[in-house]
Amino acid sequence: METPTITAQNNSLPSIRSLSRDILAHPPYLPLMPETSQAVLSQDRPYLQLNEGYLAIASPNSIAEACFSIPAVRGIQAVRIVVVANHETAPLWRKVDEVSRVVEHSRSDSARKIINLIRESNLNIESTIAWEDSSAAQAFAKIGVKNRLGFPIKKLARHLTQSVEITQKPGPVVHRVQSYLHFVKKLGFDPFHAVYFAPPTRPQAPDLPILAISPGSDFGDAAEWSIDRFTELAREFSGRFDLAIIAHPDRPEPALALAKSLGKVICSYEGAELINFLATCHGLIASDSSIPHLASFVGTPSLVFFGPNEPEWRRPLGKIHQVIYEHVACSGCLLNKCPLDHRCMTEITSAKALAKARALFGE
Repeated sequence: METPTITAQNNSLPSIRSLSRDILAHPPYLPLMPETSQAVLSQDRPYLQLNEGYLAIASPNSIAEACFSIPAVRGIQAVRIVVVANHETAPLWRKVDEVSRVVEHSRSDSARKIINLIRESNLNIESTIAWEDSSAAQAFAKIGVKNRLGFPIKKLARHLTQSVEITQKPGPVVHRVQSYLHFVKKLGFDPFHAVYFAPPTRPQAPDLPILAISPGSDFGDAAEWSIDRFTELAREFSGRFDLAIIAHPDRPEPALALAKSLGKVICSYEGAELINFLATCHGLIASDSSIPHLASFVGTPSLVFFGPNEPEWRRPLGKIHQVIYEHVACSGCLLNKCPLDHRCMTEITSAKALAKARALFGE
């Protein structure tokens, strides 16, 4: 489809900025805006100080970022690793063989609470890594770990003993996974291997293959394809697949609407139960949200509708997945509510989605 251009007739339209004074980019985007770069690694290579103790890693708080960091963590070889993770991301880390221990906490827990959890685990932590300013990063500093590494983010840097800086060269947008891989490479490891992206062992699939559909997005309704078109697409696969409508825990309304239109009951799985269920599925069709990243982690092919977000930056990891994306004049806005006409989603037709789905899922 030809990319729309703004002509003289459109000059009278209000700008996105004027229309969206009260509409902010969804919080998960804010600390991690797109990188248009290739990494340049400095010569003063940071190092881990480890003898017999553990390397503690503070998991990124969001599911997507946790998934992006997992290949890099798997690339840290011959090191005992403990991951400090919230309730949402901990089930992922428990499936990573290279991780020895997981200390699970609530997203709202204070640094003091996390310190108590670490002490209860009776772990000898000699070095830490934190990629975000979080309660876990604060806890690492307060318990006095002598070697604390992380990105040179302003609020995070105060909790570190050494910042790991990866300078950037101008260039195309690169995927978020690259930041974590280059970080670990700078520590002296080699995480750039396909084996670190491989999914856990998958369970036996049911006789009637399951096609999961998840229309809701935790990035807001601007990231959601319309329910009418989801319904039309789902009916094309009814009978050949067992359709499973998955409600996003943070935004179940679209799944409820889709289930009602199809006469089905929603699947309200969360945490480890959701991860295990996705591993049994033949495929997933979803709006851009955290759920396609869970499917990617377990090796389930996904067809994902992208709108305000940039797929080259945050698409699910792996070549088995496909994205549907229409580049329009306001692409990359990262807003959770559209102040215009939602053209990034309305221009994705049912016919185009059906063709992509049939090619991906073997129909």
